[in-house]
Amino acid sequence: MNEKQLQELKDKIEKGKMTKYKAETRLEELEKQEKTLKEEIVSLGYDPEQLDQIISKLELEKQDLISKINEMLPDTIPNI
Repeated sequence: MNEKQLQELKDKIEKGKMTKYKAETRLEELEKQEKTLKEEIVSLGYDPEQLDQIISKLELEKQDLISKINEMLPDTIPNI
């Protein structure tokens, strides 16, 4: 192994370390953001683990309300 190859390996190792450091920093930021969002969800009175179910329920309620509104509206609106 010559000097050039050795230097290339050192450069790759250093680049790998920097990439790892950036990834760890980003992970910490995302974990903090997740914690903040979960706290906000809890403060709104919801369980973060139940959000998928809550969203599905609300979507069904929305569709039901849209159907009821459409039933109440006349098929044609007369020109005035």
